[in-house]
Amino acid sequence: MTNQVKLPRLPIPSLYKTITKYTESIQPLLRNNGNEFRKAKKRADEFINCADRLQKRLVAYDKTQECSWLEKWWFELAYHSWREGLCIYSNYWVTFKDDEGAYELKIEQNNSTPIDERVCDSNEYGEFQIRRAVRFIQRTLDYKEAICTRSIPVDRTKAGPLCMHQYDCMFGMTRIPRAGCDELCQTPSSVNSRSIIAIADDQIYAVEVYDGAGHRKHDGDLEAELHAIIADVAHRRACSDLDPAVTVLTAGHRDRWSEAYAKLEQISENRATLAAIQNSLFAVSLDTTYSSPVGAINAQQQNLKCHGTRPGHNRWYDKCASYVFDRNGSAGYVGEHSPCDALIPAIMLEEVAKNVAKEHIVQGVRSKHTPDYRPHVHRLRFADVNPEVIALIAEAEEEVARTASNSISRQIRFEGYGSSWIKRAAKVSPDAFVQMALQLTYHRIHGEFAPVYETASTRQFLHGRTETVRSLTSEAADFVDTMESAASSVADKYDALIRASARHQKLLREASAGQGIDRHILGLRMAYLRLDPLPEEPPMSDEEKHAIEEFFNDDILAKSTTFQLSTSGLFPAYYLTHTGFGCVAPERAYGTNYIIESNRIKFGIEGKTRQAGKGTDVQLFENTLRKTLLELKVLCEKVDNNSANL
Repeated sequence: MTNQVKLPRLPIPSLYKTITKYTESIQPLLRNNGNEFRKAKKRADEFINCADRLQKRLVAYDKTQECSWLEKWWFELAYHSWREGLCIYSNYWVTFKDDEGAYELKIEQNNSTPIDERVCDSNEYGEFQIRRAVRFIQRTLDYKEAICTRSIPVDRTKAGPLCMHQYDCMFGMTRIPRAGCDELCQTPSSVNSRSIIAIADDQIYAVEVYDGAGHRKHDGDLEAELHAIIADVAHRRACSDLDPAVTVLTAGHRDRWSEAYAKLEQISENRATLAAIQNSLFAVSLDTTYSSPVGAINAQQQNLKCHGTRPGHNRWYDKCASYVFDRNGSAGYVGEHSPCDALIPAIMLEEVAKNVAKEHIVQGVRSKHTPDYRPHVHRLRFADVNPEVIALIAEAEEEVARTASNSISRQIRFEGYGSSWIKRAAKVSPDAFVQMALQLTYHRIHGEFAPVYETASTRQFLHGRTETVRSLTSEAADFVDTMESAASSVADKYDALIRASARHQKLLREASAGQGIDRHILGLRMAYLRLDPLPEEPPMSDEEKHAIEEFFNDDILAKSTTFQLSTSGLFPAYYLTHTGFGCVAPERAYGTNYIIESNRIKFGIEGKTRQAGKGTDVQLFENTLRKTLLELKVLCEKVDNNSANL
């Protein structure tokens, strides 16, 4: 963390360069409509001529901000003022490699079609589930303590050290629903909390993971705590003494949740419950569901992202960090996106899962424990939940059920090759190669080019987050057209791949260096809407105002940011078996996360049903992507062989 004070601030790019890049980025979207492109370019040129005042306002504003001109606006506009539900639309999900030593597994007896992956509900909890949950809790606490003692290594790239601020945002962080715009809550008390929350059957419990002297509790002691919780839940279920499922409100529309939250916090016991949730380090959800057949990866992630049988239940989506364990001990993680980008928790999760895998949970061998340890069940109650809130819960259940039924996600494990072959035979960046494969896949399904988003990290700057790489370039479009042309030779196709990949890498480097398009345009828009004119700034004429508004309200600008192919790549991760996030664009759209390992590529694809997504077809996308990846392998090996024979 000592490098933090040395990190540069996020730069403000040149106005001319940004708008020039923008006009280049819309060319492939309008390649068959030259008249529309000329109109859009004219609007962009006129904007350049009168937007220098906005650039100067932005530069002046940057000097008033502690860390970055973008940071406050980004929290508000990218996350907190967006009112759709967190479940699927905003939170991301990760599944972990299963433990081969799992025991006493629940297996569906009536599944006559093994290929039919589904989520079943056992209405019970498992011993292995509890024990594995505790291992994840303990190794996560190891990591949290390493962050607090500043003993984790500083992340670095060729550009130098990266900002580590987001590591401090994972624990004790909770999103709070507020009318119109949410806020984040993290305090010194929550960061140094001695408790987590456990959720079972929508009932919430505080679990002390450190004793009164601040020492970590033994595995066996925490197992006793979780067993006591599920016993308490079973007893209260039998007595019809379960609290209403307030949890599901965190999954649905934010204004509904903010309305219910305001009503709940009027009662002192509810305020105490909400404060205890916010003061916890992270959440652990214990589900009674399980995947059938055992190890079914698509059923696992279906359960993880929104609860497979009761969408939106048994989660507190507002917590930055939440683990989920199903009846058989399959483990996953759901992250609230606004405090930190998914990359940072993913780094932690790979380390945590790797360390958990080293531990062998043996049936009949008791975990280390304190003699005569007595668990303390601390149930967090929601008292006097009035009929208005009950009605809001019912609305949330209906909404999230629709969202879940309209969402399809698939885990694709492509075993044909990975980064080693791409670098050796294709001789391009693995990331660029995958980007071109995704764009070719999309075009083959829908017969058109999609606006493409790829995440670039700007963590080389203080409090840097992300920038958009507009991966659909003219070179990428040329590559797709060349691949689809019967007249193209093998050499033509490969040359087009090389050019498109080189262009992509250039854009990725520029975006990572704070020289992208979209964040700067956002800043210019805010400078127009929210920043006062500078003292030396001349009055704005009607013509200038018209030109500025014409640009910001341009349908082409809106179209170019409606990312029908939203993509993000992670580092090679062995213990993360599935990663995913929901796409936001309404039509023919896919959210695609990918992990390029040495000898395979893992994709997590989310899209809507054909009806809800107006032509989206996740299964066809998977099938087409597999064929496309194999076709590119044949192409590159032909070129490689021809070169070797020269």
